[in-house]
Amino acid sequence: MQKVAAYILERTEDLQWPDARKAEGDRLRAVIEAWLKSKGASSVDGTGTYAAVDGSDASYQVTTVADGERSWRMFELSEVTPEGRKFVTSVSVTVGHKNVVVFVTMEVGSVATSITRIEVDPKCPKVVRALLAQPGGWFHGASRLRGLSQVDGFDAGEALALEIQNEERTIPFVVVSRVLGTTALPKLDEKLAHDLAGVANVYSIDEDASWALTDVLRKPLSTYGGAVRIYWPRLAGNDDPFRHQLWTATRLQSIEADPKIALERIRRQVRTIVMRASAASVVRPSEIDEIRGAAARSEYAALQAKASALEDLKAKASSLADFKDIADSYAADNDKLRHELAARDTELDQLRDEVQRLEADKQALIFQLGQAKATSEAAEVEPDAPEQDEADQPPTPGEVRFYKKTHSKPAYDVLVRVADCGHTAWQGAAKADKAKKGLARLLGDDREWKSLQHCGSCTGGGMWKVQW
Repeated sequence: MQKVAAYILERTEDLQWPDARKAEGDRLRAVIEAWLKSKGASSVDGTGTYAAVDGSDASYQVTTVADGERSWRMFELSEVTPEGRKFVTSVSVTVGHKNVVVFVTMEVGSVATSITRIEVDPKCPKVVRALLAQPGGWFHGASRLRGLSQVDGFDAGEALALEIQNEERTIPFVVVSRVLGTTALPKLDEKLAHDLAGVANVYSIDEDASWALTDVLRKPLSTYGGAVRIYWPRLAGNDDPFRHQLWTATRLQSIEADPKIALERIRRQVRTIVMRASAASVVRPSEIDEIRGAAARSEYAALQAKASALEDLKAKASSLADFKDIADSYAADNDKLRHELAARDTELDQLRDEVQRLEADKQALIFQLGQAKATSEAAEVEPDAPEQDEADQPPTPGEVRFYKKTHSKPAYDVLVRVADCGHTAWQGAAKADKAKKGLARLLGDDREWKSLQHCGSCTGGGMWKVQW
């Protein structure tokens, strides 16, 4: 079995008390049970079958373990198609010492051994959407999970840029830029937010917000002009722009002649990239194994105590009737122990299978990492090369460039390189201190220009002509 997606949904707010955590765990489990019943399950305990939409052989198993105030309940659904493909979805709720965590995994494989490609297009399970729709905040580590966020204006864009740079961010941000209020493909921002619910935050930004991203992150790491970009966690100022996949508006609109087909292709591409990353990097909550281990130790201690009590009773027996009672007690306990041993054998087999699966996942990940180092990942819709910053394109002697002011900061003007405006009314710029500071910030080391002139005809921010 190969894991194809994984989710962590954490509740942390207002859960200081055990009763609050238990109530929240019960409420979330009720949402999952309702989802299971909607599939046709007659009971939400033990094992059973349900009717799969595609006619697959479908079954489920519910496992519950408690350790004092902590508890873990897992719902595992398995579907096997007539062709022998197996899909397993596991949804568990862990009530821990400090929080309540939902852990979801999706796996795919075959029931019989065969070396063949298995095409899979993972999609967000309905139960995840149902959980995210519940009142209250959801988190993945330090990051709050959000629906589609509209980011309009320079200040809002600047705040988003700082959030992208936050070292504690634990989920990818997908940024979709708009031009004149429209995305490059119809409702692209809404569709991506729907696809990536629970594994990424999607932001739809306007032109002013794009300028803010360019100002803070610099052009190679910005998103503008209708482009779409995935910003992975741990983004640094000297980060490789190619690590954060970018699709320009031109690339998106040239995927297919039919915008609807193009939309579906880029949706699948982004969804596959993000979910594949979640499968490889989302870590199973440690309290799951802590709770199961503590419960197993408690059961073992109880069995030892019962065996000790029987030995004490045997030592005190003085008549045939006493020995008969002891024999009956031994027989009853022996039957119970046989059943418990059979259950433990089954659980041990499941754990062995889990170890084998984890080892297979490890080897697959090692192979994939090796492939990634050797060659670039082949994508259905190849990402674009990020544009270079002005500081990465040094001017040559005698070269003339034109820059336009987009907005003003307290200490400097924010400028962007543009084409010649076509006017001839160029004027000296002896007192343009903020423009000079903005230009120096944009150009880096190449700030020793020969002349700087301002266009007397242009309006709306000002146009500058720079010659080296």
